[in-house]
Amino acid sequence: MYKRQARHRRVLTTSADPAARAAAAGQLRLLAEAEVPGADPGEWFGVRPVSDSGPLEDLETGSVRVSPSRLEAFETCGVNWAIAALGGDTSSSPSAGIGTIVHAAMERVPDGDRERMRAVLDERWGELDFEAPWMAAKERRRAEQYLDSLHDYLAAVQRDEGRLLSAEGTFRFAIELDPDAQPRTHPVDPEHPAGQVVVSGAIDRVEAYPPGAGDHAEARGPARNWAPMSAGAAEERVVVVDLKTGKSETNVTEDKVREHAQLAAYQLAVEEGLVPGADPDGLAGARLVIVSKTIGRSTYRVAHQHRLEDEARERFLDRVVEAGRGMAASSFTAQVEAHCADTSANRVEICRIHTIPAVSA
Repeated sequence: MYKRQARHRRVLTTSADPAARAAAAGQLRLLAEAEVPGADPGEWFGVRPVSDSGPLEDLETGSVRVSPSRLEAFETCGVNWAIAALGGDTSSSPSAGIGTIVHAAMERVPDGDRERMRAVLDERWGELDFEAPWMAAKERRRAEQYLDSLHDYLAAVQRDEGRLLSAEGTFRFAIELDPDAQPRTHPVDPEHPAGQVVVSGAIDRVEAYPPGAGDHAEARGPARNWAPMSAGAAEERVVVVDLKTGKSETNVTEDKVREHAQLAAYQLAVEEGLVPGADPDGLAGARLVIVSKTIGRSTYRVAHQHRLEDEARERFLDRVVEAGRGMAASSFTAQVEAHCADTSANRVEICRIHTIPAVSA
């Protein structure tokens, strides 16, 4: 039946013979009346008109929000970002759930006590859903390993006399979308939101170290591949920390995070004085702490982004402005070869189905 239906659809949409098209339409009508799925043209992909061709955000009257954690996702593939932003990505892997629990353990147990962090894991483990008991056991071992690595990192913070300034602190700042002016940050003005990008998010941790401390040298690889943090102009080094738990995390060296958007946004939040207790003059950069990767004798890796120089800061602000305009637009570009059709990570991207030509005929 479905092969016959496909043949009728093909004749109706491609044949130049009016009689053949009329006959095909009649057959499809009979099938639709019999409630055969796909026979009604109203169900065909690409047939219905566009419901709304307007932009996602009207920048003449409002602003557009840019999340630091999603900026690079937009740059990678606009279509993929748009689908997720509009609620089209409902998939959730156990790995993501493990990451959420490890983040919660770090927030609730900032000193890294191993037993108390495992108690958080015990408390929330039932939130995760696994296809088989052996898979649950394997992932449980991995989660415990990540907590052990996090414990080692937080113990190293204490040995370096580091202290916690903020955990999961939120921030918001704005950038004007003025094409004739150099982008600059300023406080969000809710009374006059038009034509601005609002950058907002939450920072996992902000730490402070005495001068000369906090580099975590063993976790940064050979000395030739990294440089010590800057001293800053204050009595303490202020460092932003973003925890990563992904198995496929590739941003594991200083070179890899030089242009890292999420870390750059967090640095700007500190520079703008949006993190209570963190002296902007003491800012020494931002880092990824990757508990899913090891190096040498270290059970975790640190990838440090040094404090942004003026040129790097301007480049980042330009990226945010460009992304903001793109996120507010009415159409989005799919990076088919570079992203949508790429299955090298054993994952089918949610944008892929939207790049496959219609097969209704």
